[in-house]
Amino acid sequence: MNTTKAMIAATATFATCAAGAQTWPQFENPMVHVMIAFDGTDLTAHTDSTPLAMINYGDMHTAPADVLDGKYISSQYGFLADGFITLPQDAAIWIEMTSASAGIEAYEGGMRMMRQNHTYAPMFGTAGSDAAWKWGGTMHHPWFAAANEGSYSMVVNLYIGDAATGAPLSSAIGNGRGWAPTASTSVSYAVCSPPAVTVRPAR
Repeated sequence: MNTTKAMIAATATFATCAAGAQTWPQFENPMVHVMIAFDGTDLTAHTDSTPLAMINYGDMHTAPADVLDGKYISSQYGFLADGFITLPQDAAIWIEMTSASAGIEAYEGGMRMMRQNHTYAPMFGTAGSDAAWKWGGTMHHPWFAAANEGSYSMVVNLYIGDAATGAPLSSAIGNGRGWAPTASTSVSYAVCSPPAVTVRPAR
């Protein structure tokens, strides 16, 4: 009887561990950054405009990352400070999607290695979210996604706005021009037929 109980206990423990397994989005290829700078007068942003690849790995992800299930995804693009940035009190840099290809989606990410800590909340107009998103000033790699093959791009406008409301600051920011400086850049992705994009089996 003792042996039977031991076997049952071992089986139950194994089943519990297997059920707790988690699958977070995969990523590969080197990081590409939108470099953001503000020198007290001008706000600038620049990045490599070469289209990057989104890959469908075939994974079923742990919630809340399951918003990426069945899609081509990438977290290569990220926002990063190009030097020290000092902003007025109660101000923040906002990044607003001004135009985008039909079918491209974006979800909040963070540091690429810390996938289990990402919120995967929709951003940049995805699923009815606000087009403008407040950047926290640290490296942030959103998850871009698409359900189908094609070429996708998104143009974003960067501006300095109220940290709480996102309203562009109308007062001068150390430049005497009476308006908040802005910058614009774009990110581009290409989803092609294999072998340019490979569909990986679920792990």
